Amino acid sequence: MRLRAVAFVVTGAALLAACDIEGGDPVQHALRDASAARQAAALKTTEEEQAAAARRAASAPAPVPAEGDELSRLIAARRQAVADTRALLAATTDPALKGQLTGDLKAEEGRLRALEARAAAQ
Repeated sequence: MRLRAVAFVVTGAALLAACDIEGGDPVQHALRDASAARQAAALKTTEEEQAAAARRAASAPAPVPAEGDELSRLIAARRQAVADTRALLAATTDPALKGQLTGDLKAEEGRLRALEARAAAQ
């Protein structure tokens, strides 16, 4: 009788240990939680950046270059892209996104310098 009770308790404990309350691999749960947190942070960052861009556009409209001056318009657009990228870079906390934005910013600044040099030469 005592052996049956001990066997019953041990079997019950083994069954409880084998049950997974959350229903899956804990590593997968952690990865899903981390992914959801990154997505929420990216969404929040995007919303904040859009709100900041709307405030900037409402408070200080960019000067419009002369009608036929396409190069000046292109330079103004590139300057705005650099400013937007800098603002997004300052607002983000995701290291992968920061690395990508840093590379994009350097490339865009290089294109802007080339266009400004071309405009100065004309």
